[in-house]
Amino acid sequence: MPVRARFRPHPRGFGFLTPVEADGTTPTLHRGPGPDGTPTEHDGIFVPPPLARDLIADDLVDAEVEIDAKGASATAATLVERARKMLVGTVQHGPGGLVVEPDPQLASGALPLAAGPAAKLPTSVGRLVVVLLGQDAEGGAIGQALVAGPFVGGSPQAVRASAAVIALGRAAPGLVPGGPQAAGLDALEANATHTRLVGLIASGSRGAAAGLDATGPIPGAQAPWVDRRDEPCLTVDSPSTRDLDDAIGASWDGDAASPVEVAVHIADVGRAIGLDSPADRYARVAGATAYLAVGHSAPMLDPLLSEDTLSLRPGEDRFALSVRFSVAADGSLGEVTVEVCAITSRAQLTYGAVDAWLDGDEADVRGEAGLAGGEVVNVLRGAVEAARRLGVERDARATFEDLFASAEVTPAVVDGKLTAVEAEPHAAAYRFIERLMVAANESVASWLIAREVPALYRAHVGVDPERAARLHAAATAVGVSLPALEAVSTGTATDADQDAVSAELVAAIEQLATEGRDEDHDLLVAAATSSIARATYDPDPSSHRGLASGAYCHFTSPIRRYADLVVHRQIRAELAGETPHYSTDQLRALAGWIDARAGAIDHLTGRERGDLWARLLDRGYLGSDPEPAVVTGVTANGVKVRLPRLGVPGFVTAERLLGLGPRERGRLEVDEHGIATTNELSTGAGAWRLGQRITVRFVGLDDTGRTIWRLGDR
Repeated sequence: MPVRARFRPHPRGFGFLTPVEADGTTPTLHRGPGPDGTPTEHDGIFVPPPLARDLIADDLVDAEVEIDAKGASATAATLVERARKMLVGTVQHGPGGLVVEPDPQLASGALPLAAGPAAKLPTSVGRLVVVLLGQDAEGGAIGQALVAGPFVGGSPQAVRASAAVIALGRAAPGLVPGGPQAAGLDALEANATHTRLVGLIASGSRGAAAGLDATGPIPGAQAPWVDRRDEPCLTVDSPSTRDLDDAIGASWDGDAASPVEVAVHIADVGRAIGLDSPADRYARVAGATAYLAVGHSAPMLDPLLSEDTLSLRPGEDRFALSVRFSVAADGSLGEVTVEVCAITSRAQLTYGAVDAWLDGDEADVRGEAGLAGGEVVNVLRGAVEAARRLGVERDARATFEDLFASAEVTPAVVDGKLTAVEAEPHAAAYRFIERLMVAANESVASWLIAREVPALYRAHVGVDPERAARLHAAATAVGVSLPALEAVSTGTATDADQDAVSAELVAAIEQLATEGRDEDHDLLVAAATSSIARATYDPDPSSHRGLASGAYCHFTSPIRRYADLVVHRQIRAELAGETPHYSTDQLRALAGWIDARAGAIDHLTGRERGDLWARLLDRGYLGSDPEPAVVTGVTANGVKVRLPRLGVPGFVTAERLLGLGPRERGRLEVDEHGIATTNELSTGAGAWRLGQRITVRFVGLDDTGRTIWRLGDR
């Protein structure tokens, strides 16, 4: 009986199939008798190169499978559905004309070009293109139309195009559990919108939000509003930012014992985007705005709205959905009020000006504020004091935030040239605004829960249960007892144990640092950061253990995130005394869709950044100098590393660690949890383990564009 499965290629030309349920997305196991008749289970099926050449990443196939002593292998595969509609690769000469040699993450077999696109590319051999996939007369894949390019290989434009096709394609509507129907979208329209969005981002444009009709029903259209235009408020952002979706107001009498009254105003997007309008459906498919280093951003909403009529620009009256709270001297929050109001921002401050103000220099702030300088400085004083108090309160929580080190530099295109710039040039100002936004999101979540309003919450379980055993083994290796983590790792944890894990773990890490046990500290930090789960959307109020928050939602960026727009609509309906538009069941289905779609945008920006770093490194950014690195994983084939200053991952092969020659092959002996090697290396360097601080040198790029590293002392 054929096995329904999804295909994933390997750069070496073969591939693997992941068996799936009847829905085509849920992974399952293939069960069948082994060579001796014994029942076997397989979560992956090997696809030999001859079969793999005809398949593209994420293809849904029916496969004939044989099981032998080595495992399960496909002997035939019939295409059922092709989720990806585009392919990116390099133009090359083929036996019958021009072909596209695909990116190895997408496919291994050369893709023939139809006459139309081939006629446009006679002098483009070696250049990167994006093509729309079609079928030839025999049912084989063919490049039907040219979507983007040709681009010079390795250029920033080529990097953006590749990242768009690879990253966004993995969240194609047919690959999201439940599909677009679960999000209330028509499948054909959602696929067409997704395909168009991928193509436009790959070509360097801003997407397809511009000009879309936003007319439709508005939840809470009759919600009462308060006129707050006499209350000064301000925005803080980068100088080039045009989609200003948050402003802050604050008042404080200067007495250390007095509360600071804070208002966080968010653009009232729910007033402007009608339910199920073309603009709404496009935003639902996009999931979030894509902010990219190369070329234009791709806004979720029409720029005429996001950068003009909704943007909280200084001196212009705007409607906002606002949350108001007081911050006591100890950082605790007072009563929370949520309202629709009219505001007028007094100034658009830059992070640089606020950073200088925090260092005692008011000149830039007053210069940017103009005639409103006095009001703006008073707001800033109150807001900074509120953020300081919130910071003290947050520092007392056991959160995972401080375990993750931010990169110091990041790739950017400046004046048309790829270079590296400071990643967070105004970290103190960023932190100040971030604390206020986190408090706003927590406050709104508590307001929604108190009123039993269905909403999308940001849930975070803390340590991933599937990685808890490895983290517990790491704690045991450094002599630390973590009872709650042990309960999670053995599947016997109560809710109280789950809540206690973060505090136990953070306390243990701090204790190791206090005792000067640097190597043990670094090992536990590395194990912890690689064991923390991803945050997800959930309609059920639950803890965000990563932030040590009882409840948390996304409220502060409705111009940029669809989840925030959903929350705004629920709030507007509640304020108007209406039944909320979304039911809990609808929100549950929508949560999975947004997780996938917005997650793909995050993957796109991360992939673009990583690929730009690869190009910068290949151009000699590090020269011959060694770069500090931390071991983040230990495998039989080598060690995974992270370069903290650059914020990029790398890999040093076992052969290079063992000092073997070009044609020699080596393997490391690794403990069952992948924490450390168990063999002494022939070089005398000893065992390798998580958290180990080393230096590495850049060697070059392999034939798939991935970075190659060696140890810095060799």
